[in-house]
Amino acid sequence: MGEVFSPAADGDLARARDGDEAAFTRLVRPLRPELHAHCYRMLGSVHDADDALQDALLRAWRGLARFEGRSSLRSWMYATSVRRCCSSRCSASPPPRSPR
Repeated sequence: MGEVFSPAADGDLARARDGDEAAFTRLVRPLRPELHAHCYRMLGSVHDADDALQDALLRAWRGLARFEGRSSLRSWMYATSVRRCCSSRCSASPPPRSPR
């Protein structure tokens, strides 16, 4: 999937960096379904994917100033989501052991 930014999207990125939540929402809205599907594939649970995506979006919002534009926003959002899913899997408690 190629990502083509329009002048409006570039403007939304600048506004989102300045704290405009609506602009951030417009930027990530088209990416949400595929990011959610990716989180679901990694975590195996719709509920866990919902939580991971919500947290990844929050982290992206808070860290938007660090987005340097060397990659597409889509790639950056995927990386943010993957890191969140991996941290979720690492922090999950292991399944209970069966008695011997």
